[in-house]
Amino acid sequence: MDAHVEDITATAGSRTLFFDMAEIEERHNVVQRVMKATKHPSNPVLPLGDVHEWDSGQARPWESRSVIYDEEERLFKCWYAGTDLTTDRWWATGYATSQDGVYWEKPRAGLFEYNGSKDNNIVLMGWGPVLKDTREPDATKRYKMIVRGSEKGVPGGETRAAYSADGIHWTKGERIELPEYNDIVVLVRDDLESEPARRYKIIWQSGVPANKPGPKRVRAKFLAYGPDIEHFTVSPANPVLTPNDSIEQENHFLMLFPWRKWRLMLYECGWYLPNGTGNFGAYCADIRLAASRDGERFQRVLPNEKVIARGERGEWDAGFLVISDKPAVKDDTVYLYYCGNGEDWTGWPRGNTPAQYKFRSTGCVRLSRMGLATLKMDRFTCLETSDREIPGTATTQPIRLAGHDLDLVINVSEIQQRRSWVTVEALDSESGRLLDGFTKDDCVKSWRDDVCAPIRWRTKRLADLPVSRAKLRFHLYGAARLHAFGFERL
Repeated sequence: MDAHVEDITATAGSRTLFFDMAEIEERHNVVQRVMKATKHPSNPVLPLGDVHEWDSGQARPWESRSVIYDEEERLFKCWYAGTDLTTDRWWATGYATSQDGVYWEKPRAGLFEYNGSKDNNIVLMGWGPVLKDTREPDATKRYKMIVRGSEKGVPGGETRAAYSADGIHWTKGERIELPEYNDIVVLVRDDLESEPARRYKIIWQSGVPANKPGPKRVRAKFLAYGPDIEHFTVSPANPVLTPNDSIEQENHFLMLFPWRKWRLMLYECGWYLPNGTGNFGAYCADIRLAASRDGERFQRVLPNEKVIARGERGEWDAGFLVISDKPAVKDDTVYLYYCGNGEDWTGWPRGNTPAQYKFRSTGCVRLSRMGLATLKMDRFTCLETSDREIPGTATTQPIRLAGHDLDLVINVSEIQQRRSWVTVEALDSESGRLLDGFTKDDCVKSWRDDVCAPIRWRTKRLADLPVSRAKLRFHLYGAARLHAFGFERL
């Protein structure tokens, strides 16, 4: 059901995206969709190490799970978890860089020994999410990390803050005390927060009783925030995500990030396929979307629709997917890195492992790699006609214009000349009357996909509106998709 908000305020640079649909007052033959990200043809993009190297078995954004685009250095940077081809259960954090986000290099750090040599890219024994904090005044704390795992890289040990000036050489800080948990899932700086005491956020996961067939306990997600990464307050809204509230049996890991006026969450939607493997069947998972206006209360967005689907039978990511903790954004593209696992991951996770299997978890003996999927800027969802053929309309809540120096812009895709397009008309917010010169027939058609297409009418533009409060009605034709609308200065 569509939610309700107060009037939309038109300000320069603002964008309205379609998550809870609160900004849309009325729809006719128009539906909301979640957009599926495009997997890169070069997947998996981060190569495994050679058979003699430390990351020959797994190189993935899972235990260490952060990939960023560093705008200062114009470089993609990745902190990933790796392990070798042995059956020992251990992971370390490796560091890799890329000019384009597709072809990755592993710079030799010379810090930690593996098989008698420091000629490797290991930067930490242990693992966790990483944040580059460009607003941190202390250069030695520019990079921040929540670290878990012992000095030997095996599970267990304390959870601590860690800091680095370059993302390679790390110093551990204070121990972090939280309620019962088993994995740190996200570390993020949220500059949408007006209170400095809520600036840094972490999400961790802990077991809760299940309400569906399968394991007796499943993973739920818990949020805490603080003025730094050593002192956290637990959110009263916890758990912020639990599989007990929706169709999935597990959530496992997720991505969290501030976006426009929202906090978006790409979560691992998991289920057990009862195919005779493991105690409950094969674990399967893809990536789906949730959103929040306040950063604590999250709502799944069309929970049956996928952002990143698992691969087809026989593909490297056909089993289940694990998403990294934050997106990398470059120019007008959102890069979503994920861990892909094949269908050979039977018997995982630990509670699904049959008693006769000699390993505690098959997670230490299966290949696991990093893939890339992309979305264009702001294209997480869209409005489109129900059959992508018969025209439809979507009308906004009233919009207040903060000045008369703004243009209307729209983010549109799947445009085809004389077949699929979008036009806009303006209505008086009180009477609903179409405003002269601002009808759909007056609107100048644009025949190209664009993340920021300016809207013009034959003799007018938005600044010429004779009222300070109006509604916009979008007319969608054919297969056209409307992802967002917003405002820019003339």
